[in-house]
Amino acid sequence: MQFLQDKLLQDFMHFRAVIFDLDDTLHDKSATLRTVAKEQYYSFELASLGVDAKFWQTSFVDLNNLRIEKTEVFSRLAQLFDIPRDIEALLLNQFDANLGKSAKPFVGTQEMLESLKAHGLKVGIVTNGRDTFQRSKIIGMGISEHIDAIVTSGGFGRKKPDPEIFLACLTQLGVLAGEAIFVGDDLKADIEPAVRLGMRAIWKSASKSPLACYSSESLNNVSEFILENT
Repeated sequence: MQFLQDKLLQDFMHFRAVIFDLDDTLHDKSATLRTVAKEQYYSFELASLGVDAKFWQTSFVDLNNLRIEKTEVFSRLAQLFDIPRDIEALLLNQFDANLGKSAKPFVGTQEMLESLKAHGLKVGIVTNGRDTFQRSKIIGMGISEHIDAIVTSGGFGRKKPDPEIFLACLTQLGVLAGEAIFVGDDLKADIEPAVRLGMRAIWKSASKSPLACYSSESLNNVSEFILENT
């Protein structure tokens, strides 16, 4: 077992790039959704429609965390809170137009990316979602200047865990799979396909997996681990 771990770290020291998932890895999606839920509640005066603020925020976050279309999310919210169709449409349009501006990175994101770049590593992002929408989050988080390549499923036409979307990012970065490490929170969509392609993988999770060379929920810990083994 120790031999395998030592071999992993020995290979790990030759990588040239780090590729990240976006939502729930760099982007604190739930924190962003709580902020947007509050903004919409007061902007659209939902209290006047009899909508309870706490129940609205909880429902808003839970539904937006489901892997369903945003049109379906707001349709369900409208049904749940008896919101008129014209208000439903305005809520959806406002969400699409402004969520990126409210996007919140996890603690340690900025510092980690700065450190990786300072050590000469290339940085990429592979994310599922609409191209403009996902890119607006990256801009809103204030991390664009640290990113060398962004591949979204909306722009590329294929979603994780399809290996082609990972390969597209590797190509943009100009590195081989064996020269890159992938950091993500989803074992099935992030870690497994990355490892199958020959990348090392860090699982942003409190759980452990033999597929990942390291696991932690803290980006500060992730950054420290990468830099210690570079």
